[in-house]
Amino acid sequence: MYDCAKKSIREIVFDRGYDNISLAEEDEQFSAFLARFLVQDDYHTGFLIWGKSGCGKTTRLKAAELLLEFTKAFDPELELSVKFTSAYDMVFPYASMETFDKLCMADFLILDDLGNERGIGENLQLAQSLIGELLIKRYDAKRPTIVASIFDIHNIGDIYGLKVADIIRESYYVTELSTDFRRDIINTFSGL
Repeated sequence: MYDCAKKSIREIVFDRGYDNISLAEEDEQFSAFLARFLVQDDYHTGFLIWGKSGCGKTTRLKAAELLLEFTKAFDPELELSVKFTSAYDMVFPYASMETFDKLCMADFLILDDLGNERGIGENLQLAQSLIGELLIKRYDAKRPTIVASIFDIHNIGDIYGLKVADIIRESYYVTELSTDFRRDIINTFSGL
């Protein structure tokens, strides 16, 4: 299962035409988390990937989604519901209580761009409180969640509250991506 998770990350990167990009050490950790979740052998309920813009967070999330969807197709008895969403979609008029409930109940949630919600004033505050509540409810229900953000745990705590930061510290794997994925892609296509 571990090798399958690593292969999923590589495949999504290579399918996009980035065949000369080396995967980082963080991908070993990420692959191991996915594999342990799929064999239900882990007490962690999530994974926070954080790093600067262009380090490959979204690509890794899409690889996780690909792997989970493949696993679901391979083993129909698994009945795994996987939801991939962006924090952008948690702002009015895009978000609704129905959407919130579906995200809370998904077996596996992949949440991209945490901290990059669009909106101003009360609309933004509502989105941030919804996301904070979503992460708390998923933790209480022991539902796995993968989150990508440009913010570290301290900054996430400032935005979404100390309880969310404590949940991430206590039950999430946390890794900072230090690769410059965007530069690797540019170098690959420019022949440098």
